[in-house]
Amino acid sequence: MNKIFTYFILSVLIFGCKSYKSEVNSKNSVVSVVAENTAEMATKKQDEWWLKRHELIISKLNPNSKLILVGNSIFHSLDNKDRTEVWQNYLDAYNTINMGISGDRTENVIWRLENGSIENINPSVALVLIGTNNTDGNHYLNISTPEELAAGIDRICSILLNKLPNTEILLMGILPYGNKPNHRNNINIATNKIISKFPENNRRIHYVDIGHVYYNDGGTVRSDLMPDYLHPNTEGHMLMFKVLNDRIKELSASVKK
Repeated sequence: MNKIFTYFILSVLIFGCKSYKSEVNSKNSVVSVVAENTAEMATKKQDEWWLKRHELIISKLNPNSKLILVGNSIFHSLDNKDRTEVWQNYLDAYNTINMGISGDRTENVIWRLENGSIENINPSVALVLIGTNNTDGNHYLNISTPEELAAGIDRICSILLNKLPNTEILLMGILPYGNKPNHRNNINIATNKIISKFPENNRRIHYVDIGHVYYNDGGTVRSDLMPDYLHPNTEGHMLMFKVLNDRIKELSASVKK
């Protein structure tokens, strides 16, 4: 075993899977510094519309709600007028609170959960779908690795578990992105492999991946369900909750309060 290989093995054992970056100190020596994982750092946006949406969510908190939707635009768009049927068929029965905000990454959801959006409620189920914006290199400077993104999602789950002790978490795999294979979707898939193991560490977390329902036989995303290859349309949302309905109903019934 040569010295270089031995050093590599020792580095893995000592540093594990954390991200590191090289910096030059005052003595012109190269040192390794632990890189901060922005995906798990609570981050508040300053956009007025975002702050108003956060306040609107807080104003709608209902102690009788049995289901909350924690996520980004994929849930936010459920408030569109053309999604009324989705609510009537699947969401109204639970007095569902929609906590989705467009453009949110894990770090933004973490901030919201720590700043009022889950106070004084006691839902049976928290449906969590987050992460696709963390891998978006078109609109954000920072792209999370699968490990960083999974850590952000893990923190979201931890906050929910701690603040909502009677709530079961139904954690969704990140949905498909793009009409052909791409780097962003590859990160999403790799992240899903990590978060799919979360239930092994906590029995109140339940993982479900429904991504396959949005693919056609040729292995590409169905444009009739996701016209922009990212956001479900009305039919896409109807299909989502049709697939999730039994699981939500089962988890909701299992919670003793």
